[in-house]
Amino acid sequence: MSNTTYEIAMSRQLNRPTSIAYKVVEDLERFPEFMPNVNALTLLEVEGNRKVAAWDITIDDAPLSWIEEGIYDKQNMLVQFRSLEGVFDRFDGYWQVVPEGTGSRVTFELTYEIGLPEIEDIVGPILRERMIENAESMLEAIEKWVEERNNCD
Repeated sequence: MSNTTYEIAMSRQLNRPTSIAYKVVEDLERFPEFMPNVNALTLLEVEGNRKVAAWDITIDDAPLSWIEEGIYDKQNMLVQFRSLEGVFDRFDGYWQVVPEGTGSRVTFELTYEIGLPEIEDIVGPILRERMIENAESMLEAIEKWVEERNNCD
């Protein structure tokens, strides 16, 4: 039985420059503030443009954890991430901020496979919903943070 591959892609237009929006995207340590299902995020390693973190989340009373590597490319306003170990057979994607009009656009894409084919039918759709909720929450938080900076100018 093969794993189901799930893909999530979403973006949000912001009325602020890329440099302002990217500050939130690169601030990994603050992600638990913006994502409701994240119990803990522990930085394990920071070296140059690379961060490794342990994620601990709960999805409908089911604990999930994994180790994730993020590569931060400030020049291209891009954060690429992937799971190194944990519950997912595959977990990779990116956050990117690009100029758009007089502002910017933040894009999030994630591709993952749960790695538990025996419970895929039950867990898969619920996990996908929660991952979408987390990404939407993060995009809302980025928009709010950026707008608050706009009001401080």
